[in-house]
Amino acid sequence: MLKRRASLALALSVMAFNGATRAEDGGILVLGATGQLGIEIVKDLVEAGEKVKVLVRPTSNRDKLAGLDVTYAVGDILSDADMEKVFTSTPYRAVIDASGQPNGGDQTYYEKSQRVISKWAAAGKVGQIILHGATGAGDSAHMMIMENVPEYQRVSIASKGKAEDILKGSGVTYTIIRHLTLLPIETKESGRARLTTNQMAVGAVTRDGLARLTMGCLHNPACFNMTFHAVDDDVTLSGRYETMWTRYRTVLKPYVFEARDTPQRMD
Repeated sequence: MLKRRASLALALSVMAFNGATRAEDGGILVLGATGQLGIEIVKDLVEAGEKVKVLVRPTSNRDKLAGLDVTYAVGDILSDADMEKVFTSTPYRAVIDASGQPNGGDQTYYEKSQRVISKWAAAGKVGQIILHGATGAGDSAHMMIMENVPEYQRVSIASKGKAEDILKGSGVTYTIIRHLTLLPIETKESGRARLTTNQMAVGAVTRDGLARLTMGCLHNPACFNMTFHAVDDDVTLSGRYETMWTRYRTVLKPYVFEARDTPQRMD
């Protein structure tokens, strides 16, 4: 915990906004805040003293957010009318999109949601959107052997690539953070999770590590209009994740593994 807080404090040192400015604006809007990644991001934002609003559906389970100093916006992320109200009623400094398609939902969710988000973020003059995406999307598609990827995942990855393009074309300052796989919530980061522009950097990352990296990019000019891959080379994986790497060798082209500078450690 102390290591995480120290890392978080270091990440926050890049923020250029003083307390008075934070008190006067709309703070940070988090999309997907009730998910396992979203809740880690919200916790870090609250710990940092940020003014946080979370978007929830009327049917969302808010139990994980209980006790946290957040406010709520209620609406459907795919509803143009709902998002117009959310984005034009409050001057957000940043929006963090950690949302995911509902279980059994439309695999093209990502492009559809980003089309609405980017439109109204631009209209509301949002300062920055941080989008969590996937390795294999956009200009990292060359890494994948798509014929070996299940059909539903191919559609989802393609939709995430389209979402990236929509965001990039919106005129809003963006940061895209891709990951290959997220480890179970009980797995904690090594303290050395990192972002890189090297597309050959593939591996696992934890949710708390990804949340910390997100904080490091918040209001950080070094992250503006950049696309990163997130990895934690030093996180220790349990033996059952050996099967995960076996599977990835069937869907990632061989040169990806040959180019990796640090192997992921196994117990």
